[in-house]
Amino acid sequence: MERTGRQTELSTEQTDEHERQGAWTPRRLAVTALFTALVAGIVEMAAHLWPFTDLAENAGAVVIRLAVYALVAVVILRFARGRQWARIVLLVGLGVIGTASLLVEPVMWLFGDADLGAYFAGLDGPGAVILVSRVAHLSAVAVGVAAMLVMHPRKVAGVTG
Repeated sequence: MERTGRQTELSTEQTDEHERQGAWTPRRLAVTALFTALVAGIVEMAAHLWPFTDLAENAGAVVIRLAVYALVAVVILRFARGRQWARIVLLVGLGVIGTASLLVEPVMWLFGDADLGAYFAGLDGPGAVILVSRVAHLSAVAVGVAAMLVMHPRKVAGVTG
C-alpha cells in the first residue's frame, strides 16, 4: 500500500510530544535558523564597519540596523510561541524582502564587470568575514523559511486538538 504525505506527517499530538522531548521540530529548526541569520547579519554589519574608526559617522545607520535586528528578534520569539502573524511577517520580511536585499548587490556585481579572480585575490580579513557571513545569512534564512513552510498549519497556530 502506498503511503500519502498525510499518513507520514506527524500529528499535532506527536509534534507536541517531540517538542517536550527536545526533538528537532520544524518550528525549533526555523527559530534556530532565523536566529543564526540574525547573528550573521550583525557580524556582517560589524565587518563592514571594521576597524570602527568611522563609527561616529555611521552611528545613525548602525542604530537603525540594530533596532531592525531587535524587532526581528522579537518577531522570531513571537513565532516561537505560536503566533501565526509572526510567521507571515517572517516569511515576507526575511524570506522575500530581506533575501532580495541581500542578493541585489552581488547579483548586480556579477552581471556588471565582475572579476572573480581579482575579487578573491584582493580579499582581506573583513572582506572574508563579509563573504562568509553573507553566505551563512542567506543559507540560514533559506533553512528557516523552508522549515516554516513545512509546518502543519494547526501547529503554527498552537492548536493541539
